[in-house]
Amino acid sequence: MCVSLRNISKKYGGVEALRDVSLTVKKGELFGLIGPDGAGKTSIFHILTTLRKADSGEARVCGLDCIGDYREIRTRLGYMPGRFSLYPDLTVEENLNFFASIFGVDKNDHSLIKPIWRQIEPFRKRRAGKLSGGMKQKLALCCALIHKPEVLLLDEPTTGVDAVSRQEFWQMLRSLKGENITILVSTPYMDEAMLCDRIALINEGVIMETDTPQGLIDKYRMPTIEDVFVKLMGNLSDRLQARAFDAVGRDVVIDVKGLTKSFGGFKAVDNISFSVAKGEIFGFLGANGAGKTTAMRILCGLSIPTSGTGIVAGHNVMTDAEQIKKHIGYMSQKFSLYDDLTVWENIELYGGIYGLYGNELKRRGEEMLEKLRFTNAKETIVKSLPLGWKQKLAFSVAMIHRPGIVFLDEPTGGVDPVVRRQFWGMIYEAAQGGTTIFVTTHYMDEAEYCDRISIMVDGRIEALDTPANLIKNYGARNMDEVFRTLARKGVRGGW
Repeated sequence: MCVSLRNISKKYGGVEALRDVSLTVKKGELFGLIGPDGAGKTSIFHILTTLRKADSGEARVCGLDCIGDYREIRTRLGYMPGRFSLYPDLTVEENLNFFASIFGVDKNDHSLIKPIWRQIEPFRKRRAGKLSGGMKQKLALCCALIHKPEVLLLDEPTTGVDAVSRQEFWQMLRSLKGENITILVSTPYMDEAMLCDRIALINEGVIMETDTPQGLIDKYRMPTIEDVFVKLMGNLSDRLQARAFDAVGRDVVIDVKGLTKSFGGFKAVDNISFSVAKGEIFGFLGANGAGKTTAMRILCGLSIPTSGTGIVAGHNVMTDAEQIKKHIGYMSQKFSLYDDLTVWENIELYGGIYGLYGNELKRRGEEMLEKLRFTNAKETIVKSLPLGWKQKLAFSVAMIHRPGIVFLDEPTGGVDPVVRRQFWGMIYEAAQGGTTIFVTTHYMDEAEYCDRISIMVDGRIEALDTPANLIKNYGARNMDEVFRTLARKGVRGGW
């Protein structure tokens, strides 16, 4: 076996990150560690890369012991950590040359990375920090492969990357597998599990099952790996069904006409127009670099457009930015609460920001905690909460002042399938109460929960309709196929 873990356990203080984990990866295999944030995937990588020692058990790579043979192991491994691992102030070329020098290899030998390098070579003089998300991942992969490792470890390499870019990245992994490189990759995306030779489903530091993806589907008689995962977690909740929504007769709460935002000669948002009704769940999709984040910043009163008009909750984006902020809720792509404050302190802080004080804030805060079943966690430091709890809390805090519109920027990234379903249940409930939901996501199955969807390509809205109509009009089986068809028209691209 090329990689093996036997009865590995690891604690950080009182937190048990890994509990008696055992698995093996064969030479030349593409093996997936599938699970949400906090499941223990990164701890496994840290042990295999000799960055941390396990508390108990044995870990081996290429037959070498991860403690006694750590120097030799480091020459045989390529590692791409979850966070961007390169130097943002160095150029693409300088980063690659730096990694070549670390491993003592010829910086001009690109034989293994040639297909990937060919795509980023035109940007070799650009600083790494100025690359798009997809380009950064490609550069990081090149740097991890420059010394031609026997084993490649990839920790959530596609998190936060759009569906087209994810597909391209996995095509690269399949081609690397053809070079007889053993690949161990972790991901929170359940659909990526089907692209692996074998997978281990991991949650809360425990390996729940190991098998081929189809083997697990057949064993548990479930339609997808996500459903297998949900069943193994002891949750039998059904998938949400798309709701019926009729905008006829409803007030328009977001009205955008000809909105444009330029940075010098570059049009990040290019003459977009759309409207959103009260109580609608509106999906705002696009590849990395398509312009959706810039557009969302304008609608939230955080940026002024170059031209065009936008009315949000009755206020003009050109002149009433501060009023807009008072009438919306916002949940950012990254967890937006304060880790070092308690649950209640976060509620008090954000309630005060939104203009709630005294008995009214206390009443709404307590109602919110009771609804979330967080009452006993009132004085808990937020940092110690599970990710799913944090996301539910962040959404509820964004709603505490009862805004008419809530903007959600990739709210379910990294959480397990059970929490994702529960989170969308909360979204449905809020919309049913009349709150308008404006949401971005890279999960295309979530896109099908929206009432309508717009898809941006190179700063423009390429398509806007209900999920059912988009699937029908593009002759697709699902929204994933629709998105890939449209996003591939882009020139900018996430990669």
